[in-house]
Amino acid sequence: MEVGKFLAILEKVAVRVSLQRESRLTFEVGPPGRPMQVFDVETIRIEATQAVIELGPRPAICKPRHRAEQESAKASSACPTVRGCC
Repeated sequence: MEVGKFLAILEKVAVRVSLQRESRLTFEVGPPGRPMQVFDVETIRIEATQAVIELGPRPAICKPRHRAEQESAKASSACPTVRGCC
């Protein structure tokens, strides 16, 4: 994909969603005749005239457990560290 096309997609996303530098970058790709898959960035190489982004499959997660862990983290971070709290 050419850089201009990638940047145009990124700009459209940025208008609708607040992007943060530390966010995880993923790609959803569906080759012809195959279902869509989500990929993580494994490496980025700069070659003479191009940037090469190598993708790797994103491992599946247990969504209910993942959500419970996120909720637990939110609850503990929202609770002040005062003796007797929570």
